[in-house]
Amino acid sequence: AHAHRMVGNGRSNSNENRKGDHFAEVDDDYSVEEPVDNKQSSSRSSSYTFRQHNKARDLDVEVYNSILVAFSREQGGDHAASVMKLLDRMERIADELDMPSVRPNQRSYNVALDVIAKSAMIANTSLSGYYYKDKKQSLDNKRPGQHFNPLFAGRAAESILSRMLARDFRPDAYTFASVLNTYQRIPNGKLDAALAADAVVRGMESLHLHGKIDQPPDVFHYTMVCACWSRSGEQGVAGERCSEILRHMQQRDLSGFPRVRPNIRTFNAVIDSHAYNGRVAEAEDMLLSMVDNYESSAARSMDGIEDEELPVRPDSFSFNTVIQQWARTRTPEGGRRAELILDRMLKFHHAGNADVRPDERSFSYIIYHYTKGAGRMAPDAPDRALKLLRKMVGMYRQGYTELMPSHYNRTNPIFAFTSVIDAHSVLRRNDSGVVGAELLESMTKLGEKLESLRPNTYACLSVLYGWSSCGSIDAGEQATELLQRMEADMKDAASRGEESIMRTTQRCYILAQTAWARSQSERKATGALEVLHMMENNYAEQNLEARPTVQAYSMVLNACAFADSVEVDGKIVKASPKQQMKAFQIAELIMSRLGKEPYPNVKSTSMTYGTFIKCCGRLDLPNNIAQESASRAFADCCQTGYVSDFVFTQLRYALPPEKFLNVLAKNGYKNLNSKGKSLSRDGKRIRPVRLDDLPDEWKRCVDRSAKRSNR
Repeated sequence: AHAHRMVGNGRSNSNENRKGDHFAEVDDDYSVEEPVDNKQSSSRSSSYTFRQHNKARDLDVEVYNSILVAFSREQGGDHAASVMKLLDRMERIADELDMPSVRPNQRSYNVALDVIAKSAMIANTSLSGYYYKDKKQSLDNKRPGQHFNPLFAGRAAESILSRMLARDFRPDAYTFASVLNTYQRIPNGKLDAALAADAVVRGMESLHLHGKIDQPPDVFHYTMVCACWSRSGEQGVAGERCSEILRHMQQRDLSGFPRVRPNIRTFNAVIDSHAYNGRVAEAEDMLLSMVDNYESSAARSMDGIEDEELPVRPDSFSFNTVIQQWARTRTPEGGRRAELILDRMLKFHHAGNADVRPDERSFSYIIYHYTKGAGRMAPDAPDRALKLLRKMVGMYRQGYTELMPSHYNRTNPIFAFTSVIDAHSVLRRNDSGVVGAELLESMTKLGEKLESLRPNTYACLSVLYGWSSCGSIDAGEQATELLQRMEADMKDAASRGEESIMRTTQRCYILAQTAWARSQSERKATGALEVLHMMENNYAEQNLEARPTVQAYSMVLNACAFADSVEVDGKIVKASPKQQMKAFQIAELIMSRLGKEPYPNVKSTSMTYGTFIKCCGRLDLPNNIAQESASRAFADCCQTGYVSDFVFTQLRYALPPEKFLNVLAKNGYKNLNSKGKSLSRDGKRIRPVRLDDLPDEWKRCVDRSAKRSNR
């Protein structure tokens, strides 16, 4: 601020000597225009001007450089336009006021380039306002900030480079690197940024050839150009151009140019350009060629033959880049190719390259391919993903700690665990519950040391999903035990005044009920009811995320409807009449509770009426009980206006034809005797009665757009 005041005072009073009665403003952004009344202060004006002019003589470029350095050290904000304006101001003062001491020097330009490079990642940069401030906007009536060009930052950096050359400065390697770094940071430049960066390096070669700069491009300049091409998104062109640059570097190295020999970063940039632009096979070939060359050199060294130049050794990034891109391909074989690269990486690591180690990405990319990517539909995809995860856990326990980060990050390993469980569950595999329990146990043990692997609600949901999908006889019991564990963790956390990371939600309880319904346990109806009671109690204890819903009550009815069969000695047999009657009594209890609306808007709907009628049709009950209960439920459904296709279909299956027609007539259906709406001649079949033929009053509360769901 002090430097700004010095600069403002010096410029204003110098212009006062030239303009007379008013301070002439050079830049509206940095000083304030004030009128001077010469009639009242003629004697004071000359002495004041003399003092201020002397202060202006004390200004030099380092005062301005201090402001530029302050901008460069600012952690947040976009100061690119401010830096460009300050450079313009310095040059105008030097020219118009004949003050060469404030003319920007090489340090000024280099610091400004650093600020511009930092701001290049900002999407809507302030440079748009800088470049459009003097242009008319009448054609499109847009504000200056709306004229966005992703290459503004690169344009500003190259303009600084042009100023340096025009002032006979000799830009050094750092200056050109800053310009290239600007293009490399531009988020949306793509092809234009790559072409511009390429032109900068070729221009650097030409300037050195003509003696205008002291240093030719080195390995870092070429590597940054390759990085720009890698991000260009130009399939085919990017990889080929990077390969050309690599060969050009090798030729210049043989010609004697210093510091231009490609290093591992150069090779990684070329591999990256192939892999990220649709040429993964070329990237793999280049990687394996590097591995073979290095291993051959190492073998010759063991025989006492030393190479004059050691080949570049691939690092973890080299392998991970190819692994990631094979895993991201939309072809099913991408996972197999990625696994082969991982195996090659581990072999290379064990061959004496201890620092070339796999990390979490090496495994998580392939696991994602088999669980969420293009390879998920393969029959053995869940098994391959599980095998990789087990290997990952085993290597971590052997000391490869980088495979499991200690804190949450972008590739959190907990997602690797849950995705493997989900891959088993979505295919309804009978081992999905067991796999979920195994991986939950692994997460629990690893979570004692790694915060990122402590089981949370998300992990428990995946395990519950596994138990709900497997259909094993103990699935309901296991799911209920997990719910009890989650509730116990919530109580322990509450006693410590903390928030549990295993907090139960509505979906947790509904998945446990589904596990009971799909199991062949004789306790399926009772177990589903117990889970509902747990849900109600947990909500009563102020867990608002566990509020019971209509679906929770419907899931108990669903478990009752499928309580007609159980598993005995590995075989599915019909449940005893006593067990089926108990399930029916639970279903009646649920319907009774729904009739009293236990929670706001939790009442009988098409789903609950239809599922209860389904119980009447599936369970082996005395005819009078089953038919009367189904008829009574349908009558209630007609009165509440929830007769849907699901309800109507279940009633047709639950009642014999004659009883079905009688129930329709009893509730007010009057078209039984018209053509096509009565019994067949033998009295055993019902001719079509469509839902659209029923009274609208019966269907007034049904969402006809909703899809029918039987379970």
